Amino acid sequence: MLHAALDTSIGNSFAVANGSTILFNAYLPAPARDSDRELAPWLIAQLAEHNMQLADIRRWTVGVGPGSFSGLRFGIAFLKGVVAVTGADLRGVPSSQALADAAAEHAGSANRIGVLHDARCSQVILTVYERKAAPTLKLVAEPAILLPEQLLLPEYICDAWTTVQPELLSALPKPIAEAMFVQPFPDASRFLQALDGDTACEPIYVRPPVFVSPQPIRKP
Repeated sequence: MLHAALDTSIGNSFAVANGSTILFNAYLPAPARDSDRELAPWLIAQLAEHNMQLADIRRWTVGVGPGSFSGLRFGIAFLKGVVAVTGADLRGVPSSQALADAAAEHAGSANRIGVLHDARCSQVILTVYERKAAPTLKLVAEPAILLPEQLLLPEYICDAWTTVQPELLSALPKPIAEAMFVQPFPDASRFLQALDGDTACEPIYVRPPVFVSPQPIRKP
């Protein structure tokens, strides 16, 4: 059975597997504002390059954040439309899980992984995963919005740290910035082996999206 994974939290990451064999893994570094224009043609082209169509995919896993509001919203909506037509299964997995899995692999013996995203307003979003007795990482709690200096508090300290946003490093406490594993994007292929998933596929919005009212039209 063909199983595909898509993440649109930071650009577009797409992978397809047949059973446990990953057939291909691709990434499109599109700005979030261009997701609705570029994602569908690119995804369809990737499948066609490997002699596949959307209808061939019988199970989808989509990243639900944290990340770009526009990117997450369109990626999830697009796949909901696809499965409504094809009848395939769909589940959502936190995008941060792919980052945590890669960081744990990079760090080796780390049991507690902190994933950081930019929360704007001089704050960060911290998502913590722990290995505990399980062979795979588990989400400890809902993502938290913190000031960078709060990351040094005992309740937030982690064995390893990771982010996809290197611009955060200058604002972080020195010990955390120096230990940071910077990744280019959440690798969607890591979703393919996820044990859990949410069929509702609700995006993770830690902070409500901000809409700026348009400026009034100036009369000449």
